[in-house]
Amino acid sequence: MRPSSIGFLLAVVLTTGANIALATQQPESLIPFDKLDAAARARVRQVVPGYTLYRNIRRPGLTVHARYDIFEYLMSHLGQSSIVAQSLKIADYRMERQPDGSYFADDHKGAAGYLRPLRVAPGERLFFCEGADKEAAQQSGRAILLFHYRELQPGVLKCDLHGFVKVDGAMQRFCAVLFLPFIAGAVDRDLFEVVDEPMRVAEEATAHPAKVLKLMDSLPPEDAAKLKEFRALLARPETKS
Repeated sequence: MRPSSIGFLLAVVLTTGANIALATQQPESLIPFDKLDAAARARVRQVVPGYTLYRNIRRPGLTVHARYDIFEYLMSHLGQSSIVAQSLKIADYRMERQPDGSYFADDHKGAAGYLRPLRVAPGERLFFCEGADKEAAQQSGRAILLFHYRELQPGVLKCDLHGFVKVDGAMQRFCAVLFLPFIAGAVDRDLFEVVDEPMRVAEEATAHPAKVLKLMDSLPPEDAAKLKEFRALLARPETKS
């Protein structure tokens, strides 16, 4: 997962800007405000109302072929997912879990961002994202991501992803209106990357558990220790809730 995707802050994302006239989705119809604590609601209010852009991401990759318990675990342990993803060469670098429960990633090329889980419930995740890209004229922004998933049949999960994005800088929002029709697909791709990594890890772990177990056994002791619980889950049959 790219840090720029976490914060939606690469130039291609930030130039999506002020789609204010088209951003008609009501956040209250999607975001479960009544189930959030005060701190989580405050984070959401940094983006909505007043968000720049709403997207309902529709991509073929939002159907996941994986064990439900593996996918649910990885969505709750994104740092562990990132370790496995890097080992599988799905990602170039990692998200690191911070003491406050957020995740941080830095591509060491100027882009860095935080991903903060605001709500963790079976089949649902709500994230607050923020970041900056120093290589893109010090661009920065924040977003709220709402992610739902459910099991259609054993081993097949259907996912739904909504994003509310708030781009910092009036000039960027103004200019972006001109380019939005041309880059909407790129915006959706970058939003999607926030959840793409655990999806791909879950599919690989489900399809080739022996390969992933062997890979985890070859990791440095510090990484292997972090994956002890996930390794035990992968080594046993699926557990149903």
